[in-house]
Amino acid sequence: MKVGFIGLGSMGLPMAQRLRSAGHELTLYARRPASLEPFTGLDVTVAATPALLGARVEAVGICVFDAAGVEEVLFGPEGLAANAAPGTVVLVHSTVSPAQIRAIAERAAGHGLRVLDAPVSGGAPRALTGELTVMIGGDAAALADVTGLLAAFSNQVVHLGDVGAASQAKLINNTLLAAQIVLADEAMTAGRSLGLDLEGLASVLLTSSSSGVGSGVRLRAGSLAAVADSPAGPTLAKDVTLMAEVLASAPGRDLVEVAKRLVTAIRGKRDPQ
Repeated sequence: MKVGFIGLGSMGLPMAQRLRSAGHELTLYARRPASLEPFTGLDVTVAATPALLGARVEAVGICVFDAAGVEEVLFGPEGLAANAAPGTVVLVHSTVSPAQIRAIAERAAGHGLRVLDAPVSGGAPRALTGELTVMIGGDAAALADVTGLLAAFSNQVVHLGDVGAASQAKLINNTLLAAQIVLADEAMTAGRSLGLDLEGLASVLLTSSSSGVGSGVRLRAGSLAAVADSPAGPTLAKDVTLMAEVLASAPGRDLVEVAKRLVTAIRGKRDPQ
């Protein structure tokens, strides 16, 4: 396919690299020239604006930080919606709230664009090996048109329903991850209070039945503060905050309340432990 990609960060870069390796005709846009350096000398096209990118492609992946970034790329003064052909599929890989992605999809439909709510999970290592999980919310026909594209970087595509459903699933996933990080920190606090050797306890927790991705993040980092200072910190804070808004008056608040302790640490407040 003629594919565009915008957002060459830690996740977007390996996804775009996989698209090129799979043989798709790739056009890229990036605000920072440094983001394009990994493609120097390769058979990719660099567009000067999202609008120029939109004129060249049948589908485009957007993997920027938040909804404001997605809206700027799509509908800004040089947004791709101005030039993209009707029927172009827009895959929003960014993690945004369900309400935000629904509003984006509705506005894009006015330009004849088909938006798929398409957040991803698995991290950069799995992106590089083509083993991401892609959650999809949106029209099944639009999904069918980009199945081959998604296969370049994903070995599991889950269609969850209408636009917004995939964002709900991604926020639940990331909030659970944050809560697991906090619970692992609580486990280390319990060990400290009992006088255990903390290095040994961490080794036990990393290799026993309680081990998991979230607990591993905390145990390898050494402290909750170290997790908060990591590149993942701002993303987790954003996602837990969005989940809190989604569940403001619904069951499931306990999950958010546990995860919020990590948000508190990320925002620079004193960690109670």
